[in-house]
Amino acid sequence: MKKLIKYLFFRIAIKIFLFFGGILKKQQLPVASKLLSFIFYILPFPRKKVAYSNLKIAFSKYDKNQIKDILKRFIQQSILTALEVAFAVKRRVELHRWAEAKGLEYLENALKKGKGVIALSAHLGNFPLLIAWLAEKGYPVAVLYKEGKYLSEGFLHNLISSFNIYPLAFKSDEDITKEIIKALNKNMIVFLLADQARKGVYAKFFGKLVQCQKGAFVIAQRKGSPLIPAFIVRDNDIHKIIIYPEMKVNDDKKTEEKIIELIEKYNLTLENLIKLYPTQYYWFHRRFKRMLPH
Repeated sequence: MKKLIKYLFFRIAIKIFLFFGGILKKQQLPVASKLLSFIFYILPFPRKKVAYSNLKIAFSKYDKNQIKDILKRFIQQSILTALEVAFAVKRRVELHRWAEAKGLEYLENALKKGKGVIALSAHLGNFPLLIAWLAEKGYPVAVLYKEGKYLSEGFLHNLISSFNIYPLAFKSDEDITKEIIKALNKNMIVFLLADQARKGVYAKFFGKLVQCQKGAFVIAQRKGSPLIPAFIVRDNDIHKIIIYPEMKVNDDKKTEEKIIELIEKYNLTLENLIKLYPTQYYWFHRRFKRMLPH
């Protein structure tokens, strides 16, 4: 019964967001997100506790009221992102005016090498907009995804494809590695959200040793594809895409220590952005669920 209620809740929530995305004007979305966030904040759902716990770990020097304030504004930002995505889906609007980009030359120079590009991103800001914006600009973009259990069959595949983005469906670690390499062989920019706690190695993030996925970094070492960190943040009424210089991979040092070094460099870049925009990171993930003492 609990699973059924959860399923129905998410299906109804998706329909509500798509409904508002279809009827509201873009300038009305922030107001709607504030109203909806007030409702969501007072609801006793488990992921809110996860987010609060994550924030206490990441910002251990903050007091209770500061943590709660970030949590409230994070929920509002998350709802605003969902409404923006729904708006873009329902209205099929052009996205070039929604964002401005810095560092596109790093992507273009990496593509010239002909080995594809692994774009390391994260659940920060309106990350679907980042990928769709680049696709609209004509960049050959692919993204790894996994169909949600609360979505209708093929929902994400069809949605991603409709924005001229090449979809890479996750079925298993072995299969997805092959699909990523195929996309890189086509000289595509493969976006990977590398900030979740998945089996791999332990590396520092906010001063804690947490589980980090290493697949992207291993592929980059073996294939020689450039690693480019790329993120997006909301700054008032404009989204800012920030693309960083290529992370240098030492081909002569293909060890786990080198992998951890690369991951921690990525983690630090992400961490610094989160500290600047703490309400825009997706705190609902159990990012600190497995930590090692150090």
